[in-house]
Amino acid sequence: MQISQIGNSAIPSSLQQSSSNTLSNDALGKTDFLNLLVTQLRHQNPLEPLKQEEYAAQLAQFSSLEQLSNLNDGFDQMYASNLQLNQSITNALSANLIGKNLRGVGNQLTYDAHGDNRIRYQLGADAQKVGIKIKDSQGNVLGQISLGAQGAGVHTWEWDGRLDGSQTATDGETYTYEVTAKDSDDEVIAVSPLIEGKITGVEFGTDGNMSFLVGGTRVSTGNVQSIYSDDAE
Repeated sequence: MQISQIGNSAIPSSLQQSSSNTLSNDALGKTDFLNLLVTQLRHQNPLEPLKQEEYAAQLAQFSSLEQLSNLNDGFDQMYASNLQLNQSITNALSANLIGKNLRGVGNQLTYDAHGDNRIRYQLGADAQKVGIKIKDSQGNVLGQISLGAQGAGVHTWEWDGRLDGSQTATDGETYTYEVTAKDSDDEVIAVSPLIEGKITGVEFGTDGNMSFLVGGTRVSTGNVQSIYSDDAE
C-alpha cells in the first residue's frame, strides 16, 4: 500500500492511535487494513490519484487477509472441539483402568501396616553393595538398610516398617526411598526406583494432566511403564 504520502497531520488522531497499537503488536488486522485503505483514498493527491490496478490489488490483499483471518478462527474452533473430545474420551477410558496393575518409575511408598510395603528397583549392572534409605516428606533420612550384593535387573525388598533406633513407620504416612548401588571397584551403578501395584483411582489436575493412584501414591502418566491385568503377569 502507498501510505508514504500520508502525513501524521492528515490522519485523524483515532486512526493514528489505532495504527500505533497495531504496529506495537507487529500485526495488521483486517479492520486496520481497511482503515488504512480508506484513509489513503481520502487523502490521496488529486493530481496523482490511485491507479485502478493498484486499488484492485489492495482490495485483493484485503480479501485475502479476511479469508486467512476466517480460516484461522475456524482452526481455533476445530482445535478446541478436538481437545474437548479427546478429554471426554480419556475420562471415559480411564475409569476402565481401575483395578488394573501398573508398573512405573517412582520412589514413593505409603506405608500400610497391614498391606503391601514392597520396595522395587532396577539395577543397571551387577552390584557388590546395595543400600536403601527411607526418608520423610522433608527429605530427612529416617532409616538405612544394607542389602549386600545383587545382580543386574529388577529386585523387590519387603519393608517391615522399621526405622533407625526404636522408631517405626506411621500407618498411612507417605515416605520416599533412595536406592544406591556400587560395583566391586566402588563405582556407582545406575538404579531406577520402581512402583508397582493396583490402580485404585484416577485424578485429573487443574492443568488437565492425569495421574493414577496406586494405593495412596500418585503416579503421573509420564512415569507409567506398563498397565496390565492379573492374567497378563
